[in-house]
Order: sequence, then C-alpha cells, then structure tokens
Amino acid sequence: MRATWVNTPVGLHADKWATVAETKKILFVTHTMASANRLMDLLDLFDSDDRVQVVHTCPDTAGVPAGVAEHFIENGFAVVSWRQAVHTKWDLVLTANTSGGLHELHGPIVVISHGIGYTKTIDRNPKSEIRNPVYGLSAESLISGGRIIPDILVLSHEEQRDRLAEVLPSAVDRAVVTGDPRFDRMLASLGERTRYRAALGVGERDTLVVVSSTWWRRSLFGSWPDLLRQLLAELPVDSYRVAAVLHPHIWFGHSPAQVRSWLAACLRAGLILIPPQEGWAATLIAADVVVGDHGAVTTYGASINRPVLLASFPEEDIAEHTAVHALGAFAPLLDRDRPLRDQLDETISHRTENHHRHVASLVSSVPGKAAQRLRELCYRTLAMTEPFGPVPVPLLPIPHASGSRGGLGVRVSGTVTDDGVITLSRHPADALIGRSTPRPRLPDAHLVAAADHPLPAVRGNADIVFRHDPDPRWLNEVFERHPCSAMAVLLPADGTCLVRIKDSVTVHCGDTELDPLVAVSALYLWLSHGGGTPPRSLRVLADAGPISTVSLTTLD
Repeated sequence: MRATWVNTPVGLHADKWATVAETKKILFVTHTMASANRLMDLLDLFDSDDRVQVVHTCPDTAGVPAGVAEHFIENGFAVVSWRQAVHTKWDLVLTANTSGGLHELHGPIVVISHGIGYTKTIDRNPKSEIRNPVYGLSAESLISGGRIIPDILVLSHEEQRDRLAEVLPSAVDRAVVTGDPRFDRMLASLGERTRYRAALGVGERDTLVVVSSTWWRRSLFGSWPDLLRQLLAELPVDSYRVAAVLHPHIWFGHSPAQVRSWLAACLRAGLILIPPQEGWAATLIAADVVVGDHGAVTTYGASINRPVLLASFPEEDIAEHTAVHALGAFAPLLDRDRPLRDQLDETISHRTENHHRHVASLVSSVPGKAAQRLRELCYRTLAMTEPFGPVPVPLLPIPHASGSRGGLGVRVSGTVTDDGVITLSRHPADALIGRSTPRPRLPDAHLVAAADHPLPAVRGNADIVFRHDPDPRWLNEVFERHPCSAMAVLLPADGTCLVRIKDSVTVHCGDTELDPLVAVSALYLWLSHGGGTPPRSLRVLADAGPISTVSLTTLD
C-alpha cells in the first residue's frame, strides 16, 4: 500500500483544514521496520507539544519496506507519499538510514543509527582506500547526490566520532554524541523483569533462553536455522523456556507467514516467538542467557549483564573498537558437537561482569542522558524553546508473545522411586520428530499430545490425549477417535483436569502448582509401574524441581 498525496496536515492548502495551525513540520523517514523500531524511541521527544506536527513517510527505493505501511496504519500516524515528501519543505527530518534518496528532501536532516551504534562493515568499494568501510559511518553511506546527507549525524559514543574523523573528516563537525535512547529505556526498565517474565509465561524457577539473530546468510538464523529446534529438543520444558528474537529483515524480507511456516514445528513445541515490532528489549531483560550472533540485540543483552553464547560471529562483518567487537572478544562460541544444555548452564554459571561492563561502556558515552540530549538537539534545530519539564523516558511495554509450555505435545520419560516419588522429564514432541541427533535419549517415553494436533502420526499415536474444553461430554467419545490412547484429559480453565482412563475410571486432579499435564503423566507412570488403581495422591518431581503433591479423586 502506498500513501497518496494529502491536503492535510501538510500541503499548499493545509491551513484550510487544520485545527491546530502554524505548527513546525517534522518528517520521520522510515525505510524498514528495523529503522521503525529505533524511530519509535524518538516520538516522545515531542511529547505534549502542540507546536509541532509529526508526519511519516517511506522512500520508494527502500530495500525492505514491507511492514512499514501497516506500522503507520496501526499507530495512526499522519503519512505522506515519498513524492509529496520531496516536494514539501520540512522544519526537521529524522531518519535512521542514509539511503533512499534523502538528498532530495528539503529540510535539515538528522540521522541516527538503527542499531547499537555503527558496527557492521559493508562490501568494499574497489575505488575506496578505506579497509572494510562501516555502514552509516563511511563516505559510501554518508555521501549521496554529491553531498554529505546528514546535516547532523547522531552518535551514541565518542569512539564513533574518532572513527568518523579517520574516514570522512569533513563530516566530523556535523557529528553530535547523544547516547543511545533504547539502551537508556532498557536501563530504566530493569526493575520490570518479573513482570516481563510473567507476560512471557516464564516461571520463577525457569531458565529463559533468548535466541537472537540478525539478518543475512552469516547470521545465526541464516547459518544455523535448526538451532531453535535443537534447543527445544534438548531442554526439558519444565525448567527451560526458549524465546526467539529475529531481525525485522528476516520477518519482512521473507514475510511473516513464511517465518511462521519455517518455525511451525518450533511453535508447536512451545517456542516463544517475539513479534518484530516491539518486545525484544523487554525479552532481553527477562532472559537468563542469550544465544546470538553479531547483531545489535545480542550485544544489548550483554550490555545489561546477560550471559551470552555466540552461535555465529563473522569477524569480517564487524567494525573494530565497537561494543559488538568487544562482545566477540570474550563471549564463548557454541559448540555444535556438545550437548547444548551443558553449554548454557556453564555460560550462566561462569559469566564475568567485568566483560559485560566493558561492552556497556561502549554502547553509550552518556548513559541515561540520550532523551534529554536528543530533545535539546531537535529543538535547537527547530529554533524553538523546549517544552517545559523533563523529557519522558517510558519504560518498555509488556511483551506480547504466544507459546505455551510444551506446546501441543511432549514426550515424557520417568520412573517411580523406591519411596514412591514419581520423577519425570518432558521434552517437546514436535522438536524431536525427524531429528537425526541422538540427543536427548528418552528411554520408554510416553507421548502426550493435543487431540487436535495437526500431525496425524502424533495425535493418532499419543498415549495421552488432551483437550482444553470445559465440556466433559468429549470424554465419552474420545477413545473412538483415539483408539491407541490409554488416557484422555479434559482441561478447563481453572487449573484442574479430568482424566478418563481407558476401560477404567475417571479421575479428578485437584488444583496444584504443577502443570496439570505433569500430574497426568505422573499418574500414567504410576499405573505403568504396577501402581494398580489410582491413589489418593502422588508425589511428583518434574525435572529436578521441588517435590509437589497432587491430590486425586476417583469419580466412578
């Protein structure tokens, strides 16, 4: 969808339709959803100021513009076409890219980075004398139409000014160090960790593994696309959760539908998939460990003291003296030939805060001051006094993501100890299907699956089938549809469940801190190990967690 030519809030006859007149016109130029994420941090610079009018556009030549138009609509922004944008005089232009014909615009252009500073090298121009020029901080990035594009180049750290002086001295006087607004919001939001974890469905004792991938072939997702499935297969669902943060270029370069299709088995296995618009920073705060690559998200995780394992780190793509470069100097590389769980646990227990502080020190020269400095810069460019009072630094919003523990099916292995405690471990069934790796080995595992699981081989061979439904009539017909099943489980929304044992009785599992399906698997193991009839209670130990007691009531 392309924006049309509009008559308000800009245009020759805009005053005819305007209610708030004589405003300064500010243009946000959004090339991609990656830059949209960064530009959203700048909107609050103009909080409560009726002297300005913000308008948005996307260049016609943007490389990955998919999703931007929907972003404009979802947020209710005033939007103009690129053609109208280049035929309008602006009081201020803000963008997070230097491409896309910015030299055609009329107005002072302020460019900020859309990542964690300027960290990635670009393909070298054969005519350039600069070795490994850096995207956003080189003549290749900053000069177009015969002139330096940004009137003001916003830097997050003084080291970037030093690098700019080496490659393009004529642009140094345009550079201003303001810090990193997203980093500041993350620092302000660290106290919300418990809320963020709860919103993601992560328990207090869970280990949250956040997998972060930038885009292109040398990224984590480009070079090791099966890693998510491997992690889900190896990590027990009752003590680990896995969340994925994929670069917007992956989402919109291939399409959201395609990404979900690629990850279909992982989603059925309980993967928490963070949407590309928002949520990644809050998810990092919620994380216990980050598995990533040379992307900004991984480095932001390290900057807030999250342990990091690198699954991909192409050194030739990374600018020296940057936060990302510092991360690569100490973060361990993930070994594809060793059990992943062992490496995660080792990384969590062996992290060193000194290394993380060094990374953080390279993210921003002025932590906590980005919003104030950026507002001062913008209003100085607008030749206006700043609004009264401090600039807002909003806490990160609660993340919205789907992904239930264990997903649509699990394989459960376990035993009954001599003192009657049922120990069990659950692994996602979908992550195990079709895998050639021997990890994990699950001897004598039984299969628990949703009655409507999309794979006939799973729902048709489940030892235990379950359904989220308050209507008990389903239990009367379930074994006709699932003749291979030994138990059927009805899950209302109150934390309890009804269990119909084939050719036997119906059992009610009372409210417990355990997942009701854990209780049902414990009952299955009890009966399989010669337990006879269902007992009044069970003591259950799920993946080395605390022993819990499950009360059972036989109904018939």
